[in-house]
Amino acid sequence: MEAKLKIITKQYDELGTIDTIEVKTIGKIFEKNKDIYVVYEESEEGQKITTTVKISDEEVSIKRFGNVNSLMVFKEKHKHLTKYKTNQGIFMIETETIKLIVDKSKKDYIKLNIEYNINILDLFKGKNEINMLIEYNI
Repeated sequence: MEAKLKIITKQYDELGTIDTIEVKTIGKIFEKNKDIYVVYEESEEGQKITTTVKISDEEVSIKRFGNVNSLMVFKEKHKHLTKYKTNQGIFMIETETIKLIVDKSKKDYIKLNIEYNINILDLFKGKNEINMLIEYNI
């Protein structure tokens, strides 16, 4: 089934600088083994990246394939260590989920709110927030 996505990502660095990225796109949504999957494509530096968002009751994972390869897992009050593969090399990223809200209360949309601390190989430390609205039956 087709889904309309609006994704707003905010990154706060240690100096208080805020970087905001907003993406609006169309993807696919389906259910498998009681989990919801949302798959969409985007372009980064002229390269196609496929993103799969897996939504469980207490956990959300975001897997990206293409120019960038990564798997980020978000579960409230948990840390996750992952490899982030780019053209510039592989970076180790640690995330610590502060808040995870999965709102499936309405039949035609899902809202995600994820707040997490991020540490990239001691190169960058900050806090990120992802707000995602997934509308389907459109």
